[in-house]
Amino acid sequence: MNEERHDEGITYPTAASRSVTASPGAAALIEAVLLVSPRPVTLPSLLSATALPEPEARAAIEELRERYSPALSGIVLREVAGGFQFATNSLCSAAVERFREEARPAPLSGAAHEVLSCVLYLGPLTRTGINAARGVNSDAVVRNLIDRNLLVEAGRDQDRPGAPALLDVTEDFLLATGAKSRDDFPALDDVVDPEEISRVRERVRGRVGKLDGEHESVRPEPTLQGGEE
Repeated sequence: MNEERHDEGITYPTAASRSVTASPGAAALIEAVLLVSPRPVTLPSLLSATALPEPEARAAIEELRERYSPALSGIVLREVAGGFQFATNSLCSAAVERFREEARPAPLSGAAHEVLSCVLYLGPLTRTGINAARGVNSDAVVRNLIDRNLLVEAGRDQDRPGAPALLDVTEDFLLATGAKSRDDFPALDDVVDPEEISRVRERVRGRVGKLDGEHESVRPEPTLQGGEE
């Protein structure tokens, strides 16, 4: 029974009533905030919401990491996209997909990965800059990535005629890759030959310096068969 007992005017609280009035611990406060947020929550936002000192909040986050260990729980605590977020354990994805009766999104094509890499390492870039970096027209791929919220307009290039839109990777991109920030990715010099980097940068600078109406030798994107752009 969860009712309180009354004896000769004295009320004896039950375990259930005591738990309601007890003050929540630091881990419980952070857990509650993360649970109601659809996006990653930054540490400053957690401190503001919970009124916890930073050392206590960090200790509570570590406690939650252990409690939601991937080896023990179907829910995990991820540090991603500059904040913290609860997510389902990737090892449980098949069960989640069956329950939701939906499939994983179609995988990105090689062209889409190239565009994202160009913007990640060289961006923000205009559409013209992306075309120049790849050497092919990438407009269809860019539209697809914007539709999937992996690229977003992030300002305008005021130094170019018409102030074309600058594109950058999104928070959803960082979430999909599991990265906390751009700093989590390998340095460009570690994955691409420095001479090739110089050639690509020169193409980007040379192309974006032209007027939008000029023609140049950018090949059309090949038509993809049976897959996404």
